[in-house]
Amino acid sequence: MYTVGEFLISAKYMENLGIPDLSGVNVRVGHRIVFTKLKAVKKPALKFKYSLSPQLSETLGLNKEKKMLIRYDREENYIHLGPTIGIISTLLPFNEGETPTSVKSELIYLGRLAATLPGQIYLFMPMDINWEHETVKGYTFTGGSDKWKVNYYPLPDVIYDRIISRTAENQENVKYTKERLHKLPYLQYFNPAFLDKWEVHQSLCRNEKILPYLPETYELNEDNLDYMLKKHQFLYVKPNNGSQGRGIIRARMDSEGIIQYSVRRRGGMYKQAKNAAEFIKKTETQRGSKKYIIQQGLNLLQYNKNSFDLRIIFQKNGRGIWQSSKRFVRLAPKGSTIANLSNGGRVETSKKVLSKVLANGDSIEDKNKQIDQLCLMVAETLEKNSSRIFGELGLDIGLDKNGWPWLIEANSKPRKTTISDYSQTIMRKSFRRPLEYAAFLAGFHYYGKQ
Repeated sequence: MYTVGEFLISAKYMENLGIPDLSGVNVRVGHRIVFTKLKAVKKPALKFKYSLSPQLSETLGLNKEKKMLIRYDREENYIHLGPTIGIISTLLPFNEGETPTSVKSELIYLGRLAATLPGQIYLFMPMDINWEHETVKGYTFTGGSDKWKVNYYPLPDVIYDRIISRTAENQENVKYTKERLHKLPYLQYFNPAFLDKWEVHQSLCRNEKILPYLPETYELNEDNLDYMLKKHQFLYVKPNNGSQGRGIIRARMDSEGIIQYSVRRRGGMYKQAKNAAEFIKKTETQRGSKKYIIQQGLNLLQYNKNSFDLRIIFQKNGRGIWQSSKRFVRLAPKGSTIANLSNGGRVETSKKVLSKVLANGDSIEDKNKQIDQLCLMVAETLEKNSSRIFGELGLDIGLDKNGWPWLIEANSKPRKTTISDYSQTIMRKSFRRPLEYAAFLAGFHYYGKQ
């Protein structure tokens, strides 16, 4: 076996890690494994734990400026230095003057945060992988100069998917890259894809405990639409793969059996159809080739005559445990029932809103516990039934007139703003936790200041 360089380690530290006293050992960084000489230092200098020879460090693709955590994998018999985390995206945030709510601002904030954590955490695009040499051209944020720096890294331990849109996700080079990455040994990949609303509904319906929290939902066709219009006061017709409230149609049947519907566009468009067949024909232009679902409309609580929902950022922490990282109320504009911020909605604290709208018998604490239990059931069920790994979800919850929570939508790529009028600590945690979870997937743990 070809030997590269030397790995020096304090004998005491070596014992603590459970590393056997051998003449040589495999060392892994990300996807790369190198065999090296192992030398235990019996009387090390003060605070010395381990060091790598320059040749070994270079071969492993280590960034000399970053502290690496260390563990010993007893099953595979290698020393693992890490974590090496890749954040995959289809854009690079190099432009100045980005708004705090933009995707680029999110990536910049992640880059700054990553610079403060141990390990190698880099941003990259699908085209940045050199498959022949198994390297990645990665971008890291340098805290001092506040600029991006380019370096070449091994393929990572873990990938955090921040691909920005379904359109980007469906590009051939992106699909090819993700397919190859998923086949790599050692590599863990989380939040791998956007969610399909119909597939989510079918998955959640397999858990009987969740059924009371789900609006009645069917695929859009003439028979289903006719049935739902006659059963419910109003409906929402939504694109399976829609986001930010785009493409949503609100429909109801009046006392004369005429379908009154409004198309979600700037200013709104109000139309009529004689029956379900005519509705489907008249909305063909709006729907295009996209698949749609029909979702039961809900009579939800209002705050100051505004419709609202609760957005929960539900994430796994550094121990792999689901928890609520952030919750806030999204208030719909006057006259609208759709609370997406991209369509003119605004944010309010959940405490302020719930304290006003909940009945006297409901406490905010009890309601939050009920909502957290629902979020946990949803997250665990989606992960189990999809065989995918998720590290965060954006869950939209509505409360009906009785205070009962309903799951309106689940989003696997929740957007997170980089500014807050409220808690900066909560905002920071919502960005940090996916990185903590990535380190956990790689076998490491981040401790210290949050």
